[in-house]
Parts: sequence; structure tokens; C-alpha cells
Amino acid sequence: MSAIELDFGAITIDNSTFKSEGYKFDEGLLAQMKQFKESPVRVLQTDIVHNEAINHIGQEITKTRTAIGQTLRSANKQLKIKSDVIENARELLSIDGSEAEIAEARLKEYYELIGAEIVDSEKHTDLSLLTRMYFSTEAPFEDKKDKKNEFPDAIALLSLEGWAERNDINIIAVSEDNGWKNYSEGSNRITLVSSLAEALEKFQPHNKVASIIENIRKGSLLDNNNYVLQEIEQAIIDSIDGYDIWIEASSYLSFEWEDTSAAYISHYLDKDQEGLVKIRVISINDESIVLKVGTTVKVEVEASFDFSVRDSIDKDYVGIGTNVCTTIEDYHTDILLTLTGDFSQDFDNIEFSDIEVLETIGQANFGEIEPDWKSEYEDED
Repeated sequence: MSAIELDFGAITIDNSTFKSEGYKFDEGLLAQMKQFKESPVRVLQTDIVHNEAINHIGQEITKTRTAIGQTLRSANKQLKIKSDVIENARELLSIDGSEAEIAEARLKEYYELIGAEIVDSEKHTDLSLLTRMYFSTEAPFEDKKDKKNEFPDAIALLSLEGWAERNDINIIAVSEDNGWKNYSEGSNRITLVSSLAEALEKFQPHNKVASIIENIRKGSLLDNNNYVLQEIEQAIIDSIDGYDIWIEASSYLSFEWEDTSAAYISHYLDKDQEGLVKIRVISINDESIVLKVGTTVKVEVEASFDFSVRDSIDKDYVGIGTNVCTTIEDYHTDILLTLTGDFSQDFDNIEFSDIEVLETIGQANFGEIEPDWKSEYEDED
């Protein structure tokens, strides 16, 4: 593959992007950042965003630790599981270190994977410019009472701008933040995109990207009843199978649920105004290509409900019936498709070597529910 001139020599991701990708550093789009480690493109992380990510990941760890503790106490109290078994489970589900230490270790491991370097804001930020921007209410500062909260974003952006000028390198920044967007519109060095998939595509050889997408579309590789679509369908089914689903429902009775499951019904790939499948090229080299497509999946969710009422005398709950309910849910997910073959030749021998479904059904709403009274009466008869 012939070398191409890079429009952008660096990429950076803000914490909102990390959060939207679920801090899943070893899979999905965040894992695709590893393509830059041995490339001319430099991966940047400002110390401001680094510390924000530590705080946010730490908060998620705190929530998880609290949930584990509550579940284990409930298991001991409600299920009468012995204390020594509870303690063994607690030990298996624990990890040494404070929330901040665990979060920072995860981030450093990720930086090693993708070859990221930390941008020192103290070294690259022009404080006089920062002060002027604040009092003049220039982006990312906004004309509102709490504009002081924009200082971290302003420092991060100015440090990136300073780094870019010093190294004479243009930067792609990935963020959904309006302050970042407004600042980038007046920057000669920083170009902002809202999604990581779009950012990754900007670093792929443009002519090759266009050729790949054109051949896939013209060949109807994602439009006809062929093995690729069958494998995508199977990958979606596999991603659904055995996944825990949070249930939302309402009832005039107290209830608990268990035995949740989802069954695949159908899926529809995202298409553009011309009716062609939307495709983004996430990574490309001489041996493999990673594409991203989006799809809306329809599933039938089933759950078993146990209903009860509170006995006013002994203050305990008494079971009065059960029901197995179903509902139909739609959800959207992105899918990564890895192609292998000799891309310097034609496209007849391209193979799909891997399919990764990034999301699955997370919750289902059953609306108003009640016991299956008919079944209960039949059992009594």
C-alpha cells in the first residue's frame, strides 16, 4: 500500500467519549485505537481528561462495590446462605486498591495498548490566554453563572493547542461537548468530531476506503440473503443469549422477577437516504479491514414474575400467584466486521473473519402486570 500524506497527525479523546463507550478499553471501538501504536499518528491524552476519567471510573467502581456488598448482605439475610460462604464470595469479588488506584491502573494499561502519551497542561497552556478567554467569555466558556466549571475543558483544549503548535501537528479531537465544539470552530489545529468511529475513519487511506465501500455496496454484500448476513444474525443471537436483563413493570401487587430471557426476532441494518447500508471503515492495513455498521434489533423478552401481598398481622409477604410475561423490545447496536484477504487485488476473495456485536438488550418494559389468575384457578381445580 503506498504511503499517503496525513491530514492529521494526532488523535485525542475526551472523557465523555470514554463514558459513552462504557470504559470498555479491551473491546469495541476503544480497542481499535491500538492501530495507532506502531503508526505515525500520535495518541494524546491531556492530564485534565486523564484525571476526569480516573474520577468517573472510580465512581463506577464505588457503585459496583456497594452493589456487591448489598447483594451479599441480602443473600445472607433473605436466602440464609451461611456467613462463611458469603465471606468466600466477598473475597472472590474483591480487588485490592482504592478506587482511584484501580482506575489509574486500568487507564495506564490502556495507554500502553494504544501508545498514548500524556500532555502536560502546565507545560503547554498559556495562562494569560486562559485568563483572557474567561473574562471575554470565549469558547469553551459560556455566558452563564457557572462558567467557572468550564476551566478544566479550557485548560485541556489550550494544552492541546499548545502541543499542536509546538509539534506542528494537527489534531482530531473526539468529543460530544458543546464547549469543545465551539472552541474547535476557531482553532487552526484542532478538528472536532462527535464519534470515535468517524474519527477513526479519517485516518484511513481515503481512496482505498472509497473503493472498499463501493465494492461492498455494489456487490450487495450486505443486502442479499448471503452467508455474511447469516453470520451477523447469528452473532446478534449469541450476544443476546444468557444476558441479564433489567425489568421495568408496574402492578398493584408486590412482585419480583427471575428467569429473564430474550429471543431474537429480526434486525435491520442502518441505511442512508439512497437505501444503501451505512458503512464506516475503522481500521485498514494490507491484511485486514475493520468496518462498522449499525443495526436495530427486535427481540421478544420473557420473564417470570412472583406476586405477593403484605400480611398486616405478621408483617410478612405472602405469595398469591405467578405469571410468565412477554414483551417486544427494540434496541440499537453497532457491529464491527473484520475482513481479511488480498486487498491489492479484486474483492472476490474477501472473507469476514470476525464479527463483534458491541451492545445487547439491557432492559425491557412489561407495563402493567398481574398474576395469571386463570392458571391459578385451573391448578386449584
